[in-house]
Amino acid sequence: MTLVEQMNGILNPRSVAVIGASNNPEKMGYMCVQSMVESGFPGGVYPVNPNLTELFNLKVYPTLSAVPGEVDLAIITIPAQQTLPVIEECVAKGIKGAVMITSGFRELGTDVGMELQKQLRETANRGSMKIIGPNCLGMINPRARVNATFRPEYALTKIGGVSLAAQSGGMITAIILALDAQDIGISKAFSMGNRCNLDFDEIVAYLGEDEDTKVIALYIEGVDEPRRLLSVASEVTKRKPIIVLKGGRDQQLNPATLSHTGALAGKYEFYKAAFSQAGILVVESITELADVAGALALQPSAAGDRVAIFSIQAGPSIVMGDACHRLGLKLAQFAPATRQTLRRLGSPLVRLDNPVDIAGTGNDRAACREMMRVVLEDDGVDAISVITVADSPLNDAIADVAHHRKPITVCLFTPLGSAPLDKFAGIQVPAYPTPEQAVNGLAGLVRYGAIRRSKG
Repeated sequence: MTLVEQMNGILNPRSVAVIGASNNPEKMGYMCVQSMVESGFPGGVYPVNPNLTELFNLKVYPTLSAVPGEVDLAIITIPAQQTLPVIEECVAKGIKGAVMITSGFRELGTDVGMELQKQLRETANRGSMKIIGPNCLGMINPRARVNATFRPEYALTKIGGVSLAAQSGGMITAIILALDAQDIGISKAFSMGNRCNLDFDEIVAYLGEDEDTKVIALYIEGVDEPRRLLSVASEVTKRKPIIVLKGGRDQQLNPATLSHTGALAGKYEFYKAAFSQAGILVVESITELADVAGALALQPSAAGDRVAIFSIQAGPSIVMGDACHRLGLKLAQFAPATRQTLRRLGSPLVRLDNPVDIAGTGNDRAACREMMRVVLEDDGVDAISVITVADSPLNDAIADVAHHRKPITVCLFTPLGSAPLDKFAGIQVPAYPTPEQAVNGLAGLVRYGAIRRSKG
């Protein structure tokens, strides 16, 4: 069985067993069953606990072996010292994969914890079974209505093109929330935890082949076999973008990183250089990761770094221009014919160079559409970013040119409760609440375009 076939079986299971199911709402075993039930999972959900008979109107089985028929995925929440016999039982049952929520392994930094994780890995490997975790939040595949986590609210996760893998469950939550704020959904999400026998290189290899994944976003604290990840990433980035946020950049945080997921962080400069060499886009914050991922999920990469700015307000356009300069983007110089058309369509009272101030024509959809069209068709322009406000006719003009071959990002100033960003997500244009974030997204499109060109 290939890695893709195995991972597809894990992510699209026909049946799921929750080992350590509980009737206590404060226990992980309760929340994991709740997560699967409330996600609307269409397959079988089998709680396992010898002391219960029913949970969420589901029959509870005393052992995994007592569950009838085949089981594709196990979610394990029992104490660490009880997990090895259960993994052996999973292997005997022919289970493809296990999500191990349980902690108490390598992250402890003790000989006992490391030896137990080693035994789990060896047992799982003998049975050709993959373990997500241990010490993790779990796994999400919203298209298949699989919420193999202890967070039932993930049943509401919007479906999209960004797939996540993170050593921290908390970072999975933070990134999903940041993407959701831009109305960008996810395809898959993996909380990697201690990476027992499923590491970043295999996740990246799988997601590189996954048709539903447009962008791969990673949060990495440390990796044990960096060459494997970099080798896989070098190939995948020829086809789709990979973004990474590195945690544990301060050397003083290495002990904290080790106790978190059992990974020594290493020097950030080395990681950053290696990631860049492999074609991975390195970002510096959760916000930037979401900004870049959202843009890459919706828009084509840019053919160059020459940017045009349109703004309904002059001040924010200056801030956007400063952000372009800070991120290495150039303000495009318009061709004479472009300038002539802008002067004909625009107000004589405002600046019509780059940035283009369209305050005087912002209420004229046709004029705005034509101004953006002529700039997009200028050979000296590689991408544009537009600053607009709620309920402006400019927004309809943006929709008119949204599917041009050159990328577009939007900064939308909107009062709370009006003109949500999903208006633009619906036309595949990433929209952000600040000029800086719109430029973050645009810079990601420019950077990935350069990576694609360098890889031929």
